[in-house]
Amino acid sequence: MSSTHPDWCRTAGGLRRAVLAAACFWSACACAEITLNVQPTRTQIYLGESLLLNVTVNGTDDEQPLPDLSSLQADVQFLGSQRNSQQFISVVNGRITRSGTKARLFAFQLKPRAAGVFTTGPVKYKTDGPAITGRGPDVQVTGQEPQDRVVACVQASRASVLVDEPFTITLSVAIAALPKPNEAVEPVHPNLLPRLECGFLSLAEIPGLQIPNLQQTLQSLISNDQRKPAFQINDYVMRASSMFADPFGDFDPFQPRPIRFRLTPASVLRNGRAFHEYTLTLSYTPKQEGDYTFGPVTFKGEVITGANTQNQAVTRQISCVGPAVTVRVVPPPETNRPDWFIGSVGTNLSVQAELDAAICKVGDPLTLTLDVTGALSLGNMRPPQLNLQPGLNTDFRIYDDNVEASAIPAGKRFRYRIRPIREGTLELPPIQVAWFDTASRTYRTARTQPIPVQARANTQIISEGTNASTHITRLAVERTTTTPSAITVVRDGSRGQPLLPSGLVLLTLLGSAPLCLMLAWCGLLLYQHRDSLSAAHRRNRALPQALAALRAASLTPSPDAAAVGHLIRDFLAARLGVAGSALTAGDVVPLLQHNRVPDATATACG
Repeated sequence: MSSTHPDWCRTAGGLRRAVLAAACFWSACACAEITLNVQPTRTQIYLGESLLLNVTVNGTDDEQPLPDLSSLQADVQFLGSQRNSQQFISVVNGRITRSGTKARLFAFQLKPRAAGVFTTGPVKYKTDGPAITGRGPDVQVTGQEPQDRVVACVQASRASVLVDEPFTITLSVAIAALPKPNEAVEPVHPNLLPRLECGFLSLAEIPGLQIPNLQQTLQSLISNDQRKPAFQINDYVMRASSMFADPFGDFDPFQPRPIRFRLTPASVLRNGRAFHEYTLTLSYTPKQEGDYTFGPVTFKGEVITGANTQNQAVTRQISCVGPAVTVRVVPPPETNRPDWFIGSVGTNLSVQAELDAAICKVGDPLTLTLDVTGALSLGNMRPPQLNLQPGLNTDFRIYDDNVEASAIPAGKRFRYRIRPIREGTLELPPIQVAWFDTASRTYRTARTQPIPVQARANTQIISEGTNASTHITRLAVERTTTTPSAITVVRDGSRGQPLLPSGLVLLTLLGSAPLCLMLAWCGLLLYQHRDSLSAAHRRNRALPQALAALRAASLTPSPDAAAVGHLIRDFLAARLGVAGSALTAGDVVPLLQHNRVPDATATACG
């Protein structure tokens, strides 16, 4: 057995080297391949809105050339690019190996020119060889009815910000003022509340953003004055507390009513025309990089357009959409970015380093603790790559691949494992940590104090003294390594053990693999078609539910016409695939005609 062991080791070592060489070859081939990944930030927009298109070029991080979007039927604006490359450092037997991936993200703003299905491709990228093309998901562009009396809008204070840089989002609705002499009268009827629908006005959390206290903000806008104009917002409703809350209305303690949100108007001029503008401003603070979309906002309801001869209000049903706005939370600029940048932005940073021992032996593991604190962002802070800093790995072997990170007050703590590689009185050089200063808009660097370390040799020869009669000096060898335990040979060691499991286990594994693949494929298929399945289920249940509700209503002594109207609206919304049930006569007739219902029947239903 002793004669075959070295051959086996040589064979295994050669096989290992061959596998590593093949892996390096395929890694080099994969890095050389350039691919495109095209992703729009939204797949459903209204005509007149803009969306972001992110084009990621994998395999290179060059800023030029730009991807070619000339084939897209849209107005294109280039917003900038950022480096998405990653670098990995590994230490194996004292050898430092560096590897990584190259990628660059190009951001564009698109504004489709026509309603319908907008294709996000082909996007072309020129290389030394043939041009590479890519295409993202299609975007559904919905048209709007032209009108000039209501202008809804969502605006951001800044288009791009850094992490921890606050910004504001303002929702505004401008309604044309009435003709003189009633120009001071608000064009919203107190008893006809227009409805505003906007996603970011819900109470749901937005990952990566510190959102305002929206519940407190909306609570301050609630108005119980029935004489003042107000708005509905999303699906916020409340139950009437008593019949005296609305003495001239129909008191129903079980029927929820829309909450009246009072927005104070301001008189503004748009293109020389007077408007009453209602606004709501919210503040946000980003904690992570990414693209955040706010809106769109939908306005639907009646507005006052004038007065008749009896001085009664004349109203008009209007539906319009305010385009959404996207705020990009981007990393700091790449220009002058040092290798020891940790990803954080802020106004100040301090760093301290310490070792768990000042005296050790060569090769002993030491724990290096690095505390980074200050007024800076923590969500995007990453451990510093110490092997990238000059001078740190001259006398020490540093393991960057197993860093432990933990939170401390106003900062983070990183623990590294290092080993001294030579004896003597050594010094761990200052560690550099860079951050982006938001006050000066430049990169700044903080440094630790150097740390002295005394590294002793592993084996020392010590003299025990000289014998006077023989004049022979006795030497003793002090070894710091412990003696390994004795090797015990048992009878089972000579028996061959199979490397593969039993045949029954193999058959079970081979049979379960296709079943698991089929189950995963079925689950993915159901997940992709969840919206259509939900709509079909809602459509199939619409008729039985409506008939049952109508039968129940017909059994009451005095059926409520408004309740029957709501039942019919719910039925039509479910059958025609319309979100919500706030349908009007103007909505129902074109929807029925679009679904091939005769004009006479559609008009009668409306």
